[in-house]
Amino acid sequence: MSSDDHHGESIITRIAMWSAHHRRTVALGWVVIVIIALAGCSAIKADTEIKPEAPGESGKAFNLFQERFGVEQGNAQEIVVFSHPSLTVDDAEYRDTVQGLVESLRGLRSVTTQAAVATDVVSSKRIVSATTTHYDIGAPREVSPFVAQNDGGGDVTFALVDLEGDVREAADNVGPLLETVAKARSASNGFDILMGGEATINKERNDIVEEDFGFALFLNLPITLVILILAFGAIVAALVPLALALTAIIAATAVLAVISRGYPLEKAYTEIVLLMGLATGIDYALFVISRFRTERAAGCSKDEALHAAVSTSGKAVVFAGVTVLLAIGGMFLVGNAVFTSLGLAAIVVVAFAVVISATLLPAILAMLGDNVNALRIPIIGGRRGAGGGVWGFISDRVLARPAVLASVALVGLLALAAPVVTLNLGFNGNKSLSDDVAAKKAVIALEENFTLGLTSPAMLVVDAGKDRNVFAPAIQSQVNALVDRVGAETASASSPDALYGAPIQTDINDAGDTELVQIPINADTGEQKAIEAVNYLRDDLIPETFGDGQGRALVTGFSAFNIDFRDNIMFRTPIVFGFVLSLAFLVMLFTFRSIVIATKAILLNLLSVGAAYGLLVLVFQEGWALEGVLKFKATGIIESWLPLFLFSILFGLSMDYHMFIMGRIKEAHERGASNDEAISIGVKATAGTITNAAAIMVAVALIFAFTREISLKQFGFGLASAIFIDATVIRAILLPASMKLLGEANWYLPGWLQWLPRIRMAE
Repeated sequence: MSSDDHHGESIITRIAMWSAHHRRTVALGWVVIVIIALAGCSAIKADTEIKPEAPGESGKAFNLFQERFGVEQGNAQEIVVFSHPSLTVDDAEYRDTVQGLVESLRGLRSVTTQAAVATDVVSSKRIVSATTTHYDIGAPREVSPFVAQNDGGGDVTFALVDLEGDVREAADNVGPLLETVAKARSASNGFDILMGGEATINKERNDIVEEDFGFALFLNLPITLVILILAFGAIVAALVPLALALTAIIAATAVLAVISRGYPLEKAYTEIVLLMGLATGIDYALFVISRFRTERAAGCSKDEALHAAVSTSGKAVVFAGVTVLLAIGGMFLVGNAVFTSLGLAAIVVVAFAVVISATLLPAILAMLGDNVNALRIPIIGGRRGAGGGVWGFISDRVLARPAVLASVALVGLLALAAPVVTLNLGFNGNKSLSDDVAAKKAVIALEENFTLGLTSPAMLVVDAGKDRNVFAPAIQSQVNALVDRVGAETASASSPDALYGAPIQTDINDAGDTELVQIPINADTGEQKAIEAVNYLRDDLIPETFGDGQGRALVTGFSAFNIDFRDNIMFRTPIVFGFVLSLAFLVMLFTFRSIVIATKAILLNLLSVGAAYGLLVLVFQEGWALEGVLKFKATGIIESWLPLFLFSILFGLSMDYHMFIMGRIKEAHERGASNDEAISIGVKATAGTITNAAAIMVAVALIFAFTREISLKQFGFGLASAIFIDATVIRAILLPASMKLLGEANWYLPGWLQWLPRIRMAE
């Protein structure tokens, strides 16, 4: 192609063709980038110690607690539950077992070795700072809040074990505690001894998540490769998208490791990089390679085929990538460090995927040429037809009866989306943990015999105010009045109607200006009863006991955080939705110069997201159908962060397919095809590619749905559902049917917008 032929080409096409003509330089440059990135990943450890953030009152209270008590991540307390089928706590053997284990725990120390100039310096510190048992409070067995009777007539009791440091530090030291408890259990005579608490739960939960993610990665790559081989019928063509996606993942991981040194990231950022890198990296390469092969099969020369691919599919990829980036950018508006860091991770890897598709991919195709079809697989490696397969057949039926089929599809999606009105946002508590989390057994034992809230109490932070101390009679009178009022609500703590449990624990900081009152809530952290308990504290008990007098009492803890986080999400949701929808509308408007197409794209994508939300409610909130398959128990709660997070991810990914098919329809229309002809050409030409791209995304997402963490199950299922709906009902039925019904009105642009630049899909 001569230089004159480049007149009128888009900057995207010029960059891609320059990369093709300088293929060795471009390829070598990316090899160097990958080598540097791999070295960077090895040399730079990412900082994932993100500071916990809580909105509203819970955030203010927790920040005050951190400041006054000198604890960064919250205090760490473990609970050891003892049970014997026949012995009571008054029996000597029971006493010896409890006190013997407690003494062993008190003697545990963590040992660290630091390199000195000449020798190693070994230091150790206590792991357990304090313990409290039934035998410490001196109460009779019959009224002790530490004692309950099991079904066999024996007693159940527990020990409160305070750990040194915060929850994060304690999680590193729970190993010796678990070993000590296990030894005591095996050496005891008929005792069941369990340990649970935030530190052990966090450690075991994180271990399971890491194990599941490793398994997901192990499955993702071969499954993706198999789908690509089925899509292309050739091993080389299948390996190229996978290699490019991995390139984007490696480069993004290194860049984010550097960024994290100045801005710590949520540790789940690596999973987001993997998910979004595979999704966009493979999709974008798939679109361009498919077009290149189609043009070669049509008789174009290698250069002509490459030019056609990058100037059409390549251009659509860039516009789609920009839409994804803008959609993910909505996460920054949530005002939460976790959302911000995960959004940043997704943006970096998607940006790399777009740049790679515009530079490295054309260079590789220029080097491979027809060798991209090398290593064909018999039977599936034959030449594909141009009729769009089953989706082409469906599109013909849709174009023949657009009103009827569009109405049926629309009603079906609206019916699926209807359960959204009952959406119950919150955070699933300890009862939703996988049975593989050993500490869950202790949690269940506490729930059955005492109160579930011992592991996650409401934390009341009492601030004495400037130049005062909490020992002042007025403040202590208020605290005691509150404790008495709460105690009245726990008089029948074994009753399912009691809001609070026992014992209530108090602690005063060294400066004497702040008191912490820990009140067990008789429910799991996300349950409605827990929400009622916190609201009753905030709205009734605290105003009635503290009033406008000395001291200031704020409530934090997991249940309080759930309430405030949900309120913040509900407040931010319209802002994020408005931001994402507005920018996506503008991108579609500029790309296709049609206010109708831009509006319709927004509505259709909202339909697929809404239907996915509805399915989430039916399956995970109401427990319909899939509890046995996905191995979970419905809790009636959808994770508070999930809908907004899913929206940002899904809206961008859904626009990928919409942009690709609309780009092909517009291209045909620009070449002189009628509206109906352009729809048929666009749908049939993109059917196979979009189906394969969606199959990869659905497969990757479904792997997350089979992990053991309930929040990941919900995320994977929601993502897979939306992608499946978008790639089938939306793309195959509603999009072509609506375009058929609207006719040439699809391309309507008001006169006052005629100044918009013309972006041609056919160069």
